[in-house]
Amino acid sequence: DEMNDYYDVRMKENNLNRLRTLYPDEKRLAVYRGDICNERLMQDLFETERPQWICHMAARAGVRPSIQDPYVYIHSNIVGTTLLMELAHKFGVQNFVFASSSSVYGGSKSTFFSEEENVDNPVSPYAAT
Repeated sequence: DEMNDYYDVRMKENNLNRLRTLYPDEKRLAVYRGDICNERLMQDLFETERPQWICHMAARAGVRPSIQDPYVYIHSNIVGTTLLMELAHKFGVQNFVFASSSSVYGGSKSTFFSEEENVDNPVSPYAAT
């Protein structure tokens, strides 16, 4: 998680504390704080942990703020995600789950979204990133 204040950080901290309570063994759950765009940090983390699967939820959320400051979204959502995917490939990660948003579907008229749907007309920098 990016741990920014788009969503209440206390809620995120509470979720982390709950996970730590459920999984106290650090071999099962390790929590790191840092920027996923920090190549040295991420390289060190992958070398230390050797993850086999990743659930990527560190992207920045929010349609309106992305219009006000698109570069923050490019940094986290494109640069950070790309680095994470490159490291996942380099280290042979078996499963990579990326939590995305329905915002990528823009002005779709469809009731149900599909990965096969055309998404080349984003309505905000958030959706594009």
